[in-house]
Amino acid sequence: MYKDNSIVVGDSDNIENRLKRYSMLQAEANTVRDQDKSFIKSLFHNFHNNQLKVGMGFQRSYGSILSGDYFDLLKLPDGNFLFIFADISGHGLPAYTTLIRLKSAVVIAVNELRYKEGEAIDTDSLIKKITINFTSVMDASHSSDFACVNFTFFNEEDNRFKLKFYNRGMLYPIIVRTIDNVGTAVINLNDEFDGWLPRKGSLLGSDMKTLLGDLYLESPCSEFVFDEGDSIFFYSDGIVESHNEFKLDSDFGEKRVESLLLDLKGMAPQLVINEIFSSVYTFIGHPEMQSDDMSAVLIDFPVQKI
Repeated sequence: MYKDNSIVVGDSDNIENRLKRYSMLQAEANTVRDQDKSFIKSLFHNFHNNQLKVGMGFQRSYGSILSGDYFDLLKLPDGNFLFIFADISGHGLPAYTTLIRLKSAVVIAVNELRYKEGEAIDTDSLIKKITINFTSVMDASHSSDFACVNFTFFNEEDNRFKLKFYNRGMLYPIIVRTIDNVGTAVINLNDEFDGWLPRKGSLLGSDMKTLLGDLYLESPCSEFVFDEGDSIFFYSDGIVESHNEFKLDSDFGEKRVESLLLDLKGMAPQLVINEIFSSVYTFIGHPEMQSDDMSAVLIDFPVQKI
């Protein structure tokens, strides 16, 4: 048998046909991902007319054609935005199938929004609806897979952005901020500090619903206010948990990410993303050591011109 993380083919198939099917599936997956990235970038470039700069990085786990990492940006009826950053359990086709289920649950919930002009969207209800949609599909398919998701609402208020996080078991992003007379500082939103509490709900999935009952639908909200000139770095655990078995501190870790974000502040976001991914591969030593999907998005919020 020939097997990778995404396809299984029998011994009767000749190598040429196997490689052809593999290449076609890989090309299709790459095309879909590139189209998604282009669409998301176009939305960011028209983000409340602020022309945000954004960098994106994505690498499948070694040997996989399909991925369970997922990020998306949707413009809501009230003019604000919902950014979804997710990590699906597993790899290959099963993870990609769960990803599609999550994406469909989000799109359906947004399309069914009852919105009146001038009113703010009830974000609590929207996240609850997404949770119900996704879990219903997982129940129907008898799937034990799950999703870690960070739903982030970007709301503009008085030329500032308030971020509302509904975190279901995902890593929080890292903020890079320039402070007058101090320099550049990193604010890791995974850490608790004065005025900030990184609250999280459970993972999304049928097993968690069975275990928690009514508590499963609760998605606590944490809010953070952006300053002009801030950058925000979303990332999956495949980056920080990248492993080198020959090093004592065997994981790449958040501290290395924070250090790179500080050192590279001021560079174009895509160059920063490229450097972080390059550093991860240098750290692990060989591409086959990449055992998990890696995704990252870096967004620069410009200083408003007077």
